[in-house]
Amino acid sequence: MRIAGIFLITIVTLSFCACGQSEEGSTTGIESATEIVSEIDGATMVLIPAGTFQMGSTIGNSDEQPVHTVTLDAFYMDMYEVTNARYQKFVQSTGYPQPPLSHDPKFNAPDAPVVHVTWRDAAAYAAWANKRLPTEAEWEYAARGNLTGKLYPNGDIITYTDANFGGTGGTDRWKWTAPVGSFPPNGYNLYDIAGNVWEWCFDEYNAEFYNMSPQNNPRFGREIAPDDENFRILRGGGWGGSPEDLRAADRWYHLSSGSTIGFRCVKDF
Repeated sequence: MRIAGIFLITIVTLSFCACGQSEEGSTTGIESATEIVSEIDGATMVLIPAGTFQMGSTIGNSDEQPVHTVTLDAFYMDMYEVTNARYQKFVQSTGYPQPPLSHDPKFNAPDAPVVHVTWRDAAAYAAWANKRLPTEAEWEYAARGNLTGKLYPNGDIITYTDANFGGTGGTDRWKWTAPVGSFPPNGYNLYDIAGNVWEWCFDEYNAEFYNMSPQNNPRFGREIAPDDENFRILRGGGWGGSPEDLRAADRWYHLSSGSTIGFRCVKDF
């Protein structure tokens, strides 16, 4: 009976491992459901498996074209956007300045995403947490959640049941930011990857970015210098946006920040 049980366990284990193939392309077989807890900020991070995907959109803005092939190594990504509570831990640990809306009751709930943080602020938090900001390619790959050729992280249609954006209805009862995790996750178990807040990426904005093809682990742009300001990429759409902003391929850029802008972090696998 013990031998038969071991044989059965082996079959089940092999069957489970065989499910690690991504629809977007080849993967390492690493399970995307694997989670870790970041030692410094305590955030749960999910493993995004290595793979190849088609980046961009044929129906979006001109800077989303042409669609091109990108291959990425595996990496970890925060399951949730960085919350006010976690950002306060960073502020208290380092003496870093408070974000402008830290005392505004519309935006400062502990479980809501921190907002009005600049790219510099987000990069400083990421460095403190022993993480980094995602590249634009990593963000889009993770946002697509193992779906191929879909407009949104959950398919081709998005509603107030799926995300916090541009009004209220369905699950979305919040006028401004919603507590993180209030809506269903995408296929990689990432919450609020569409809506709630725009999320900073590492890259400087370049309208010709999509003309660089093919790419392996692309990382464009340079680290920002103390006397230097450059437009940086934002992804995902915010609580005041339209469905167009929430598309997986949609791109925005900014120099400073605002009440619709936050971030999440990644770290190398």
